[in-house]
Amino acid sequence: MRAKLLAVTSRSARRRGVHVTEALVADATGSVHVVWFNQPWLKESLPQGTELFLFGRVELFSVRGGLRLQMESPEVEKVPSPGEAAIHLDRIVPVYRKVGNLPSKAFRTLMFRVFEAGRSIPEVLPRALLREEGWAGRGEAFLKAHFPDDGESLKDLAALKTPAFRQLAFEEMLGLQSSLMAARQERKSLSGVVIRPDPATGDLLRRLLPFHLTGAQRRVLKEIVSDLESPAPMYRLLHGDVGSGKTVVAFLAMIMAAHQGFQAAFMAPTEVLAGQQFKKLQSMAGPSGMPVGLLTAAVKGKARRDLLADLASGELRLIVGTHSLFQEGVDYASLGMVVIDEQHRFGVVQRSRLVAKGREPNVLVMSATPIPRSLALTLYGDLDLSVLDELPPGRREVVTAVRGPSARHRVEEFLRREMDAGRQVFVIYPLVEESAATDLQAATQGFQRLTAGPFRGYPAALLHGRMKPREKEAVMERLRSGEIRLLVATSVVEVGVDLPEASVMMVEHAERFGLAQLHQFRGRVGRAGHKGYCILMQGPDAGEDALKRLKVLEGTRDGFAIAEADLQLRGAGEPAGTQQWGGGGFRLANPLQDFDMLQKARNWAARLAAQDFTWDADEKERFNQWIEEWQARWGSLGRIG
Repeated sequence: MRAKLLAVTSRSARRRGVHVTEALVADATGSVHVVWFNQPWLKESLPQGTELFLFGRVELFSVRGGLRLQMESPEVEKVPSPGEAAIHLDRIVPVYRKVGNLPSKAFRTLMFRVFEAGRSIPEVLPRALLREEGWAGRGEAFLKAHFPDDGESLKDLAALKTPAFRQLAFEEMLGLQSSLMAARQERKSLSGVVIRPDPATGDLLRRLLPFHLTGAQRRVLKEIVSDLESPAPMYRLLHGDVGSGKTVVAFLAMIMAAHQGFQAAFMAPTEVLAGQQFKKLQSMAGPSGMPVGLLTAAVKGKARRDLLADLASGELRLIVGTHSLFQEGVDYASLGMVVIDEQHRFGVVQRSRLVAKGREPNVLVMSATPIPRSLALTLYGDLDLSVLDELPPGRREVVTAVRGPSARHRVEEFLRREMDAGRQVFVIYPLVEESAATDLQAATQGFQRLTAGPFRGYPAALLHGRMKPREKEAVMERLRSGEIRLLVATSVVEVGVDLPEASVMMVEHAERFGLAQLHQFRGRVGRAGHKGYCILMQGPDAGEDALKRLKVLEGTRDGFAIAEADLQLRGAGEPAGTQQWGGGGFRLANPLQDFDMLQKARNWAARLAAQDFTWDADEKERFNQWIEEWQARWGSLGRIG
């Protein structure tokens, strides 16, 4: 409200141990009492007759004379002189997080004074771009982002969707795209490890391969071989759906590098997955006589010292491991190729540390987390993209069904029949233990319920991320041997559990997972040629929107189509992790949700990089300096994916 200060008093209330400032204010509709506690300076700073803006709740209070209207501890600001603007009231105001000891109101004043003083914010975008897009300068965009006009939509402001915020988000995306293009040019100028396979290498690979490659695998392998033969180092993203055979292609390339005298390292995100991939590569490379090493945190003592010595001497050319591959004291004699599996599970700095173990080695990053092809091309603009879009022969489609709580007994009966037939069954829970924030069933409680109830007597095990490596491996060995029929687990099975005899994947509270993650889950079953089933159990509180999302999985197995649907129905999710966008991350932009703007930024980055683009005065110099600042954050890390 806007009112005139009629009277103000200040006193100490000894009984209550507080200082009370009281005022009477009035406007055309009447008067109201105002009370502030422990703010004695208000009496001196608010002289009688001052015009005020007040913001607070008006309530009826009981006093000796009866009832009166009173505002308690409202926000207050003097009405500014003509030509001046209010800062805290009578306008849309920004709410800042507390910075150190500086409260939001003080920080708001500081920001207002900065803009009021006309402090210039250097422009980084060329005038031609601003004119074509109909945008004001950078300084105006920052001003309107902090202190918007009265007509702005509060909904758009909360969602950071006003024109000012959109302009600044575009600026971030343009910085990314221009940096990626610069990184690609930088990569092309580097001298990498050249690996040229000879006829003997080709004969070896054909002899080692236990089955025929699909057309997609042959195409991708040809692309990789072409990269390996190139003078510039390979930086390629191998993007394939669950079960498309990415690992076989990577192993062939690694063996090719090893046969030519170079070392090849395969980095997996978990010890479970590293152990499985080690066994696979060992089996595949065995007939060649080339040894394969496994390096994880669990490898200790003499075994570790011997392995590190063999790596440093070059005697060991094929190595599989986890983060241990890039730790201090791990040296390579001739690292020629690096394969990074499930690339979104690693931080970009972790990936770069492994690559730094060699002298510009060839890099292949792999991901089964489906994102649309067009989006992948844009997000990973500095990597070459290969897509495996064909499943190997013999892989049967997994039957997917969404079921509610009323169908639980029928589902459990079906699971018993599968286990009686010698199959293995997975039951997935979202949590390891009960959380105060949710009422979801935890894997530990679910395991106890299932083994004491509907699946009593069936050999069962529990697997989750908090188990020690030795405990996980013991469970995996029992699973591989067929001893265990029922595995109750958390999302640790999304990657790293490859059990051919697993036929059913039941996911509890499936609505709590993204479609892409559920698609990963169902890729764990039906891998031995027999029929696989994925049962998505809805929680009792799941709504219509959740059911609509889950029904998408019933209708298609195409991971890229699923990713498109997930983006439309649920938003971006985290296919690459929220902190995977280089070193500093975005403050306003969301590339996965604002794909149209990302495409626009990519197009503008290409136009600005072209030789025939016309720049005014010193615009190009300022723009390039800004991109250099971006590259200081993203730099060569971008080309690691």
